[in-house]
Amino acid sequence: MTEYLTEQEQIQQLKTWLKQYGPTVIAGIILAALFSFGWRLWQHHRNNVIIHASAIYDQMLSARAQNNAGESVIQAKKLLSRYANTPYAEMAALMLAREAVLNKNYDEAISQLNWVVDHAHTKAIRQIARIREARIFIAQQKPAEAIKLLKNVSDKAFSGLIDEVKGDAFLAMNDKASARKSYEQALAELPNAEVIRPILQLKYENLTTRESKVTV
Repeated sequence: MTEYLTEQEQIQQLKTWLKQYGPTVIAGIILAALFSFGWRLWQHHRNNVIIHASAIYDQMLSARAQNNAGESVIQAKKLLSRYANTPYAEMAALMLAREAVLNKNYDEAISQLNWVVDHAHTKAIRQIARIREARIFIAQQKPAEAIKLLKNVSDKAFSGLIDEVKGDAFLAMNDKASARKSYEQALAELPNAEVIRPILQLKYENLTTRESKVTV
């Protein structure tokens, strides 16, 4: 009898618990299921977006390889308008900036590079955009703008390139002492850059030779 009553009590306790907490538990289970379904759905959508963006990016590169600038630009703009949240859009903007520079449309190039700075998913891409924009400012005879821009460093791995471009900017301002110092720092930061270092070394040596002649 005692065991029977105990079992009845347990059943009653279970009923009471379910009445009190059941709706909350069920709601939690439903929410967890919805979240899991939503996450899988979002992942599926994201994968489709990446696949489509990748296909357009391949078309852009193919057109560029065939020297079809017009088609390449069309595909790049498609990436920016439809797939702006993908890394492919960043590459497209960099390409559009390059095309704009070739056409001497510097304002358009700067606009594209600023977009990359604002939307890039990686520090490296943001830094590349800043360096390219700084070079445009120097070409536009706005070296002070270049130096100001390069003060914002998002990736220290590019310190050597940053200091080299700073050197170019200082040289454009006829501040040879600062230019030489920047080139010297860049040389120290780019010890193994086989392609960049010879040109940088030449810049530094030419500037040092000029200063020596003036001193003599």
